[in-house]
Amino acid sequence: MESVFKAVCVAALLATGVAHADVGREEGLDEAVRQFAAKVEAEWQQCLKNPNTRTTKDSDLCLLSMVRASNERVEEKYQEKMVTAQHMAEHPDSFATYETVPSLLKDSQALWKQYVKADCDGIYAESAAGTARSGYALFCRYKHALHRLRALDEWL
Repeated sequence: MESVFKAVCVAALLATGVAHADVGREEGLDEAVRQFAAKVEAEWQQCLKNPNTRTTKDSDLCLLSMVRASNERVEEKYQEKMVTAQHMAEHPDSFATYETVPSLLKDSQALWKQYVKADCDGIYAESAAGTARSGYALFCRYKHALHRLRALDEWL
């Protein structure tokens, strides 16, 4: 009975350690996305403060720069994850072959792009009466890019 109790205690300690390590990893990944967002948003604010930024179109161009930077980072991270996925498929281990991982990642990225387009096009369409509709749609794309950065972190 004592050995069973010890085994349960050891298992509980191991599980707690793994859970704590995972929380630390998650916090680190969240912080990396927050730092990226802070950087591009600071650049966006600087652009808005520029004396030549006077019109809605000018401010949309500032926002577009932020959206482009975030989408470029999503694409970079996606490519990094794809390299890992292809490596996994080419070097299976004793547990799995991982042959579907690259195609699933590719599908995930394509479906994410479709979702963002539909969601942000909807926001653009519902804002038809205002002059800030492009800004709303661009900011929608930016927010989705930040979410995608974090979602891509879940892939190995």
